[in-house]
Amino acid sequence: MKLFLIRHTQTLNTLNGEFRYNGHIDVDVDESGLKILDKLIPYIKKFQIKRIYSSDLTRAKKGASVFANALKLPVFTSKKLREVKQGRWEGLTYNEIIAKYHDEAEKKFRDYVNYKVIGGESLKEASARVMSFINIIKEKHKNDNIIVIAHGGINMLILLNALNMDLIDFFRIQQDFGCLNEIDYSENFTKVIRMNYVPKLTE
Repeated sequence: MKLFLIRHTQTLNTLNGEFRYNGHIDVDVDESGLKILDKLIPYIKKFQIKRIYSSDLTRAKKGASVFANALKLPVFTSKKLREVKQGRWEGLTYNEIIAKYHDEAEKKFRDYVNYKVIGGESLKEASARVMSFINIIKEKHKNDNIIVIAHGGINMLILLNALNMDLIDFFRIQQDFGCLNEIDYSENFTKVIRMNYVPKLTE
């Protein structure tokens, strides 16, 4: 199976350049940012895409619709592709979290693999969630080309698994808005062909 793994484009609440822990809250995207995904279509059209999967959150579904319209395919959504759940941190910036939940933040950043904030999930739980979904589609689409539109954290977990890296290495992987990753899964090995590629709008 060839997996084209794509992150959604920039959200409206991060246009000032400040990162927010959006998690499961349903934030919309800046419509102009979707043009980045248009630039990926000529390359992806070289492959016969069998199916498009997406997180059920608006920011991912908006991106999925770009490929659905271009490839004349439906989009299949799943809650298992949602971003890592951040509980009561959702929608907040790092500085807001430090100010409001300082003790909890210290515990989280000391053990970000296992610790979960109130109402959230740990990286270990999120990894188990998303990889259960990826394993299902790997079995279902053994020889197919698939698109998955998800989130930065979720993509990082999928890539860690593909690279046989530990969850402690989570922050070693970069996922920019609208980026493309390409992963080949075979019966005996997994190969990451491309990672965090973002086309320039002028290309």
